[in-house]
Amino acid sequence: MTCKEREDWLHAILNSLPDHVFILDKQGRYIESFGGTYHSKHFNAESYTNLYLSDALSSSKASELLSYIDDVIASNEPKVVKYSIALQDHLLMPIEELEALENPEETWFEAIIKPVDNAIDDSNWVIWSVRDVTKNHLLEKRLKYLSETDELTGVLNRRAFQINLEKALSAQLTQSNTLSCIMIDIDHFKEINDQVGHFSGDQVISHVAKICQTAIRGSDFIGRLGGEEFAVILTNTCAIQAYDVAERIRQAIQNSPCSVGDIIINTTVSIGVAESDRRASAAQELMINADKAMYFSKHTGRNQVTLHHDGIPDVKIQHSSNLRIRRVS
Repeated sequence: MTCKEREDWLHAILNSLPDHVFILDKQGRYIESFGGTYHSKHFNAESYTNLYLSDALSSSKASELLSYIDDVIASNEPKVVKYSIALQDHLLMPIEELEALENPEETWFEAIIKPVDNAIDDSNWVIWSVRDVTKNHLLEKRLKYLSETDELTGVLNRRAFQINLEKALSAQLTQSNTLSCIMIDIDHFKEINDQVGHFSGDQVISHVAKICQTAIRGSDFIGRLGGEEFAVILTNTCAIQAYDVAERIRQAIQNSPCSVGDIIINTTVSIGVAESDRRASAAQELMINADKAMYFSKHTGRNQVTLHHDGIPDVKIQHSSNLRIRRVS
């Protein structure tokens, strides 16, 4: 085999690699580009040779990828990174390639970046082997959503709520911020199920969850703890501020009957509020305090908000019903 034949053979082998493989220098210039035919029919890796990352990608994305190159060169160790490229980041991608992407709005990649010895000159190079992992990323994202979300209401399930609460409490202690918990329970829910059925009961639960979601900020979160009970965490919020939010939620639910077919269900909730402090910094203790205040609201008449305090008594719920359900004729 002649040198030319061997060179052509190696070139053909490299271009048949399933993953895209790039050789880049410290400045983000594509020295060589190979492969990727398994993952893409339209993308031509060789066309990037002698271009810079900033020629192919937006300035912010090029800077991000350059930082990975800097890390690998500085440490002289391989690095595995996962990153996304939004549609607006692509500057050179052919339209047919963009149309073939799993998720054109945001494509996810996993790359193995390794330092390489440069026998040509003293400049630093890296080998960047990358594959499109968008399909797996979207699947992982979907599975994560399903594992954390209450199927009926779309809010956090109990497990995910408690995990988020632990994180919020840790951040609160680090940043010396206030944090409050609101516990919400639908009044006379057993009577709703008994009188108009469990389907209508589910609709009431969803109705209450939507009202609660509209009353809180993006930094706050809500979870369904089970049955007809919800909990809301308000970050950077003291008990008095949380009381005002809880009162708005209570009034909104009272003033927004739930319609299920020809049935109008007038729903109310009992609410308890507790603030996290040095005596109630643990997640369980904070929720117990809010729950205790909520049960006091139920015991003393329902459809009201109670702020937790040290003197609040333990109570038992007296079961009575003034549930209002009417049919629309």
